[in-house]
Amino acid sequence: MEMLVLAAGAALLLVCVWLAVNSKTRRQQVMTPILAPGVTVNSAPLMTETDVLLYNLMRLAVQDHYLIFAQVPLRSFLSVEAMGRARRHVLHNMALKRVDFVLVHPGSRLVEKVVQLEEAFPRPHQLDRQRVIESVLDAAGIKLVKLRSQKSYTVPALAALLGLEPEE
Repeated sequence: MEMLVLAAGAALLLVCVWLAVNSKTRRQQVMTPILAPGVTVNSAPLMTETDVLLYNLMRLAVQDHYLIFAQVPLRSFLSVEAMGRARRHVLHNMALKRVDFVLVHPGSRLVEKVVQLEEAFPRPHQLDRQRVIESVLDAAGIKLVKLRSQKSYTVPALAALLGLEPEE
């Protein structure tokens, strides 16, 4: 009987020591600073001046039809349903890719159209990025509208390009 009491006491002591060490480790992890000394974080513009001008025009063109959001990561509005390697492959290709503007139906909250700005002379990495975006949008059934970044648009012209009926 004494051996059983000693074994239970030793087990209780081991559990107490384990809990004390584990809680200390957790506290240290929580208290570890996010930013290393000397690191500075500043606010940066979300859009260029040209993007803001186009955003405001598009907002006027779609105001009664869609909500509009800028610089949206693909992963935030697309879900990938696949298993194993196929899923990882798609998610890896989508990682860190974002679209210029999304038009969201206010009732369903689903992205119905994506607006991408095309550069006059895109670099090779931009072409690869665009290929991935076009592929996943097509698979999701989301319409892609391309606008030239160096072109001026009017509200009626944008409404027409976005497939919206003119206001009566």
